[in-house]
Amino acid sequence: MADPNHTPDTPSVADDSSHVGKSSSTIPAGKPTRRQLLGALTATDVTIRRLDLLLSSADGQERVLATINYVASILHHVSASSPWIALQTRLGLLVRLRGKAPSQPSKPSSPPSKSKWSALSSVASETRYNLRLFGLLPLWVWGSQTLKSPPADPILHALAILQVISNVIYQLLENVAYLAEKGVVSKKWVEKYGGVDAWYIWSTRGWFGHIFFEWFVLWREHVLRKRRMAAKLAAANNEKAKELKAEEAEEVRKEIRSWKKSLVNNTIWAPLCIHWCFEKGIGIPENLIGMISFMAGVWGLKDSWAATAKIKS
Repeated sequence: MADPNHTPDTPSVADDSSHVGKSSSTIPAGKPTRRQLLGALTATDVTIRRLDLLLSSADGQERVLATINYVASILHHVSASSPWIALQTRLGLLVRLRGKAPSQPSKPSSPPSKSKWSALSSVASETRYNLRLFGLLPLWVWGSQTLKSPPADPILHALAILQVISNVIYQLLENVAYLAEKGVVSKKWVEKYGGVDAWYIWSTRGWFGHIFFEWFVLWREHVLRKRRMAAKLAAANNEKAKELKAEEAEEVRKEIRSWKKSLVNNTIWAPLCIHWCFEKGIGIPENLIGMISFMAGVWGLKDSWAATAKIKS
């Protein structure tokens, strides 16, 4: 993968003095000028290098693949919906009428059982499963760091350990179930202990454990932040008591924004995770799952993309 910090040399623009005295009408109408072409190429180059930087991390790959997964799922359900099919039928009829083509009564074609959007969503989903086969490695690192450098607050320390355990259960069970589906792990052995579907369900319950404990993490962080802010204001002089320093205020603003992002993410994922924790679900329609999942990750994707803005032309 190319170095995202390397900026390739761009060809210099031709000297505009060579066009002095020539009428602008000599440029063919409708064709982009050299400057416009260079501008378009530069913008494309910056976008591709920003995307390359985003995909250079495991987190960035997961966010991009998840977005493709969920957006393709949304488009699949939209294209297969009755209103969309009716709209296509009406537009086709209008085109035939405007073209004065002889009317040929035809039955509206039923949508295919698996559209291209559904296939794309499946490819992105399976790619994510494959990449998550290595998910136990960062979980090991997380657990190791938690033990070596635990949070100062004992409650956050205990919650971090519980979240590590929950995520290990989730990832381990998912890996076994996925590999059993692919024939790598003995499917008979998995069936002996409930079957592939049961392993996936218990895996999701492990994930829900992480979400459940995250509520307490967010609560504890809120309490500690309020205590810290109150202590700073109490220790400040009367002149400084009205407002924090600019650097501290910016740091607090970023902390609160990150906290809100985690809160939104957790709130949106919670009902979906509960839905997947039961064999028959809790009633969330299949055609809304892609939309809800996309909403859960769109803030994180936006921030990840904004972090690549350091790449310039």
